[in-house]
Amino acid sequence: MFAIFFAGFAMTVNEGLWSNAITLFCVMLAGVIAVPGGLALASYVIAQAQPSAENEWAFKFSSIWGIFFFAVMILRIATDRISRVRMKFVKPLDVAGGILVGLVVSLMLTSFSAMMLYVPFASGVWKTAEAAPWQNQTIQSFAGPMTSTIIAFYGQDVSNRITQR
Repeated sequence: MFAIFFAGFAMTVNEGLWSNAITLFCVMLAGVIAVPGGLALASYVIAQAQPSAENEWAFKFSSIWGIFFFAVMILRIATDRISRVRMKFVKPLDVAGGILVGLVVSLMLTSFSAMMLYVPFASGVWKTAEAAPWQNQTIQSFAGPMTSTIIAFYGQDVSNRITQR
């Protein structure tokens, strides 16, 4: 989780406030689109492929991630086309704000990644009982922001579809 956080931050640290704000919008909206869209796609793919019960989690996991990547790409291309002129800020505000918003972007990307770890946990493929308490706490803490966003948009039932088999 920390590697994803630092990689996300490293990709956004040199961007300005405006670019990182647009990226934050894209990541959050893509997460909101990916979860129900990925679950619907997973249901269709599972019905067509009819995998064994122990492999269904992989279809759900890859469907949600596929929709997420596709949504981020489409949203980023659309926002780059719509917002051709970069908004100007005072240089210190642009630098400091860019770094702060970059931290939030990397937090939301890490949060989505942590939330997706609950798919193999719920299927029993990865055992949380074998993990150290700090590992479970780290994943739960990182998953919090995106999980809260998903619950705010769709309610607890969509979140439960990720965390339960």
